[in-house]
Amino acid sequence: MDGTQSLITEWESRFDLPWETFWETLSAPWQRAVAGTASAAAPDAASILLRRRLTTDLEWVGYLQPMICLPAVREALLWDENGMDLGPLTQTHEGHIRSWDRLLLGGPARVDLGQLNGVPVRHLILSVVDVATFDVLSDVPGLKSLTLDLYGESVSLPPLPDLTDLTLYSGTHVHGDTVRGNPDLRILSSDEEFCPPFGPDDVA
Repeated sequence: MDGTQSLITEWESRFDLPWETFWETLSAPWQRAVAGTASAAAPDAASILLRRRLTTDLEWVGYLQPMICLPAVREALLWDENGMDLGPLTQTHEGHIRSWDRLLLGGPARVDLGQLNGVPVRHLILSVVDVATFDVLSDVPGLKSLTLDLYGESVSLPPLPDLTDLTLYSGTHVHGDTVRGNPDLRILSSDEEFCPPFGPDDVA
């Protein structure tokens, strides 16, 4: 058995699910996010299962459960129009805590950041989302960089002593202990339109 087939076999055993069946369960937006196209036939699994990046490319996906079956992904750009259940982003299939190098939550969905309690996220991007409270960001370990694209909102942030970079778009303003208590924090405020850090052509 070559390395490619071994990877697929291991994945199918881990999730007790044939790759073709997994593909059939995906909605068209999710198929485009996973493989760049929506089709009846399942694409080659090996290259997809090795990818560390995924983007729904501004398309609302409706649910996040497929992320559980894509354990290699460490950078995800996700958009939705209704409430986002972040549960599938917090744990692996085996129940271990998942970690993220970069995570974008895009709206106009409402998000409860409290669901990320204990989940390491190095760079969190919040774009046009309705956030219940920002106080829970202090429970997100490893948060080094925060990007806010919230169209003129004034946001009160809790103490985030490990934060090194805060980037603000679209007239977003911040106040609170993060700014007052962190003299080394680099703050960039831009009037330019926010652009996602990568697109579908950058995930391979």
